[in-house]
Amino acid sequence: MNELLSTQGLTEYQNSLRALGASGTSATEVDSSSGAAFGNYLSDALENLNQKTATMDQDTIKMITGDESDLGNIMIRMTEAQLALQTAVTVRNKCLEAYNDVKNMQF
Repeated sequence: MNELLSTQGLTEYQNSLRALGASGTSATEVDSSSGAAFGNYLSDALENLNQKTATMDQDTIKMITGDESDLGNIMIRMTEAQLALQTAVTVRNKCLEAYNDVKNMQF
């Protein structure tokens, strides 16, 4: 039964590849608008990170000088900045990992 399912799956995959070839569409074509959208998303995320870090620095200075007495809000903003930084580092690491995987591919 498993052999039948895998054979059917392979046949369907072959048919879809043939249809893809017949339509003239290449698997390596890249939609430039999605690349630009991803670039815009990363740019916005980095700007957000920069803004949160600057706010955290200002809040720290206000807390040290005694201008701000609401420790709860300061801690919330510091945690937001910390999470934004951790997310940025994780995305960077994943991008580098993907780049290295592509770089090490053999054609």
